[in-house]
Amino acid sequence: MNEQANKILIELLQKAANGIDAAVSFSQAQIPDVVNQLLVWNMVHSLIMTLIAISTIPLILWFVKRQFQKVEIGKFSNEGYSWDRGNPKYSPTMVWDSKGELSFLIAPGAAVLCIWAVWVIGVVTKMTWLKIWLAPKLYLLEYAASLIK
Repeated sequence: MNEQANKILIELLQKAANGIDAAVSFSQAQIPDVVNQLLVWNMVHSLIMTLIAISTIPLILWFVKRQFQKVEIGKFSNEGYSWDRGNPKYSPTMVWDSKGELSFLIAPGAAVLCIWAVWVIGVVTKMTWLKIWLAPKLYLLEYAASLIK
């Protein structure tokens, strides 16, 4: 009985050792492909984010320029307060109200603009795609160090 249990135990241990050896050899064979896929993924992700950030700059500049324009659309007549009659009436924007004074919407707009600017600067200055393209081994070392931290 003891002999049979020992024999079964030895067979199980041998199968486990063979399975571990097969898993290690499979992993070793896959490491270069995994590293290549990691580099490609991180490079493409970084490049897309950089292109999105840069492509939003003209759109935001156009929007901000348009919001700062005061466009007169006529004069106050019988609407509003009596002291406004005869004064110029402006097309309201996020910066100017219809009287030509600063609108209360300028504060949240400025906050959103600042957050956008910080995001664009952060994305454009990171340039992970350039590091992967020029120094992939350095990037892999830094990536491994960030995983260990």
